[in-house]
Order: sequence, then structure tokens, then C-alpha cells
Amino acid sequence: MKNYRIILGSFIVSALFLSSCQDIDLLPKDNMPDELFWKTPDDFEKEVNWLYTRTETFGTKDTDSDIAYELNENTTSNGTLIAPNTDALWDSTFIDLRQSNMIIEKSQTYEGDPSEIERYVAEARFFRAYSHFRLMAKYNDIPILTKVLTVDSPELYGSRNKQQEVEDFILSELNEVYSKLPLQSELSSDEAGRVTQGAALALKARVALFAGTWAKYHQHRSDYQQLLQQAIDAATKVIDSGEYALYEGSGEESYRYLFINAGDNSKEGIFDSRYETDIRHHSDACPVYWGWRGTPTRKLADMYLCKSTGLPIENANSGFEGYATIKSEYENRDPRMKQTFLMPGTDYISPQDGALTCPPQFTIRPETRTGYKLWKYMAETSVPSDKDVYDYHIIRYPEVLLILAEATYEKDGAISDDILNKTINVIRSRKGVEMPPLTNAFVKSNGLDMRTEIRRERTIELAFEGFRRDDLRRWKTAETELIGAIKGIKLKGSEYENLDVLNEGNPGLTDENGFLIVEPAENRNFVTPKHYYYSLPLDELYLNPNLAPNNPGW
Repeated sequence: MKNYRIILGSFIVSALFLSSCQDIDLLPKDNMPDELFWKTPDDFEKEVNWLYTRTETFGTKDTDSDIAYELNENTTSNGTLIAPNTDALWDSTFIDLRQSNMIIEKSQTYEGDPSEIERYVAEARFFRAYSHFRLMAKYNDIPILTKVLTVDSPELYGSRNKQQEVEDFILSELNEVYSKLPLQSELSSDEAGRVTQGAALALKARVALFAGTWAKYHQHRSDYQQLLQQAIDAATKVIDSGEYALYEGSGEESYRYLFINAGDNSKEGIFDSRYETDIRHHSDACPVYWGWRGTPTRKLADMYLCKSTGLPIENANSGFEGYATIKSEYENRDPRMKQTFLMPGTDYISPQDGALTCPPQFTIRPETRTGYKLWKYMAETSVPSDKDVYDYHIIRYPEVLLILAEATYEKDGAISDDILNKTINVIRSRKGVEMPPLTNAFVKSNGLDMRTEIRRERTIELAFEGFRRDDLRRWKTAETELIGAIKGIKLKGSEYENLDVLNEGNPGLTDENGFLIVEPAENRNFVTPKHYYYSLPLDELYLNPNLAPNNPGW
């Protein structure tokens, strides 16, 4: 059983308690007055616990990019999106910021020993930094909020802070609080899942990499090297702590099982959105089985290297076995391909129908438009469709390793074999993956590009985890990567051609090489600089004209 029931359970208990409090003055039933609350460390803990339920979690990931496709076109991916009136992220994140700021403000009037609540204040500041980053990663310039606002607060009609100011605020905040948090190994069994030093440092590394590469390629500030050094330093602290390791508890399929029940409570999870039977549930397993969470594209399929050589499939000496049969495309490939894609002919256990064999037909679950089917995140436990309880990994240890590799290369224009062995080659050596190592000599002798290989590794390892579009944005490569056709399996000239696999959503249009065209290039566009940004919610601009001007191109 998971041991973080107290985190979620105490929030529910406190909510019930607060909602039932009433005296002869008829106090609001959903709110306890300050003179009766904020008196003990437990009060602060209960208020922080609510923020744990507000983190990002499962959903349709990466279909706004080039490596995943839903059952219909994605308007963000193909450049036809329009400015929205409202945005759920904007609305919910400002609620979270208010909660974080309230905890921080109340700590300043706490009558007990400040050390009793120091940890919970640090957690609140972590969540404040986390919320600001979620907004900044989408909207770039955003308001920095460090106080609880009232109806009379002038900040309600304030302007946005520049992206550089937001970046520096987040990084400073995380740098100040990480040492006030416990190490993951110091958590008691009933504290599992709480924010740790590693989580704060890993988030700092993520923010610094985003800021540093955005600065390098978009030039919104000139000090990209010191930002990348911050990413390097934070990632190195996480690695050197010895607190984290890759999950290998499921043998040859450890990568796949990490993302479902077997991977809960593993040392690979640095910061997770946690679930527990009878307390907090989600419904992700069945939508993956139904095909609603997106499916891989040809772009992603082609990125997986050949296992015997470590070379891209387009290399003449790679060992790629071609497309003649369904299985041949998957043979001698990076094993993460078969653990991410559900290859037709594979025996598997569905969360709804039990033991099955995956069919090649597009409309038979998992449904697909590309011909590729998704396996990552599909659980094997049979529970009601809305009662899944496996965790969502928000920050995983491999991301930290990838950050160190990328930040090093982007800062210095080179990366040593020692750093590669400390980062990418750790990921490649995972039980059940065991790919050839990446070295400078290998790259040079095979005419490869180190930056491309570092980015390839990131894309493969983090596929369907929601990173791809932001990566293309910060690398400033979206204008070339997102304008090509979305393609699927090799339909003509392969085993698929005689299997009657298509459905009404796939008329069978193919390119000159027989690959299925799911969305033609003429239906996709990317306007620079507009599509490197998102429009602010138009309702917010109407309510507060000081948020203007909108982002470039909008």
C-alpha cells in the first residue's frame, strides 16, 4: 500500500472539519476564522496539502507537436488555433498562487516557534515557484504575485512582468527554499510524496534550462550561459545526492512498468502527482486503451535508434530491418520503442477487457489514425474506468540527467564522455533498454551531430510526457519541425497493405514512398514569431487592459 494517505486524507478531513464549523455567530461553513486557525503546524500542513492535489497530471500529451496525433487534428499542432476567451491553466494557477501566498503570509504572524512550520512554508514557496513556471512556460511575460490579493488590490490591474524577471524570481525562490526541505531518504513512511530538496533542485534545473535555451535562441536576454550553468549546478546536486536511481524492478520491461502501478514509490520519481485507493483516483488507463490519449507518429517512430549499432535507421549501416512486415520495423530497435508503442501481434492485458492480442486494424482498440498504437500509461489492473490509482511522474530522474547533458552542450558547445557517461549513458544502460553508449568518437566516426543526438534522447525518453512542443519552442526549431505532414505507418509495399486496416478517418492517402499521410503539409502552418507564443485569454485582457500588449503576433 502507498504510504502517503495522510497527505491526501488529511486534506479531506480538514475540509470536512472546516465545512462543519459553526457557532452562534453563524460563521461561514466553508471557512474557519483566522483567530481560530493558523495556530499549529498541523494547520499549515493541512493548507499545503491542498496544493498537492493541484499539480499537473495525466492527460493528452504531445499531440500539440509532431510526435503524437489524436483521433482528430490538433489546432495547436497545425497552427490553426485562435486566441481563446478563457484558459483553464490561467484560471487554476492563479487560485494556486493565492493559496501559496496565503500560507506564506500567515507564517509571518505565527505565534509559535517558526522552525515548527519552516518546512511547510518552504513547500508553499516551492508551489509558488512551480505555479509561476507553469504560467511562464506558456505565456512568457506574466504577473509575479507574492501577496494575497483583495478586491481593492492594485495588482488586480497590474501589468505583466518581463519573462527575465519571472525567470529570476523563480530561480531565486527555489534556491532559497531547497535547503529547508528534507532529502527524499529522510521522509517517514507517512510523508512519502511530499516535496523534497531533490524536487526543488530538479525544478530549478528545468526552469534554468528553459530560460537558458530560450535566451540563447530567442535572445530575450544576453546571459544565457549563466542560466545554463544554474541548470548544470542544480542537476549535478540532484545526481550527486545519491537519492535517485532509474527504476529496474520490472526487468526487461521496467521502462513501461514505471508509468503504471509497478513504478509507484520508485526512486526514479522525484516529484509525483499521487493517487490512493478510496482517496484520489484518475481515469487514464482506459483512455489510453481506447486511443483517446493520442498515438505515435512516423516522426517519433523514426527517431528510435537501432539496438545493435546505436545508429539512426537512415544510416546505411544501421541494421534497420525495414518495413516489409509489421514486426520488421520494430526489430533491432531501441527497446523503448516496443515499450511505448503497442505493436500489432503483441499479447497484452487491457484495463478493460483483460488478456488480448493487439490487432493491426485502426478502429479496434487502441484506436489510431497513424497506424501506431500507444502502450505507455496503459495499466494492467482491472478496475472501474475512473478508479485508477497509479501515480503521474511530474519530474523523473532521467529528465535531470538529460538536463545536465543538454545544458552542458548548449553552454560549452561540447560535452565530454565523462558527462555523457554520467547522464545519457545511464539512461541507455537501464535494464531492458541497454543501448550502445553515446560517445564523442562514435558521433564523429559516423558523421552524426551531438546536439541532434542529445535532443533525440530527450524526445524518446520523455515521449508522451508533454515536453515536445515546449522543447521545439525553446530550441526555435518549431518553424521547421511542425510544418511537415503528419505521417503514419508504411501502408503501401508492406504487410499492412493486404490487411484492410484503414477506417473512415484514414482514406489511405500515401506519399511517394508508401507512408500514410494523416495530415497533409498544406494543412499545417507555423507563423513566426506568433506560434512560438500563446495568446493571453481575451477575457483577461478585457478585464485588465494593463496586461496588454498581447504576445507577439496575437
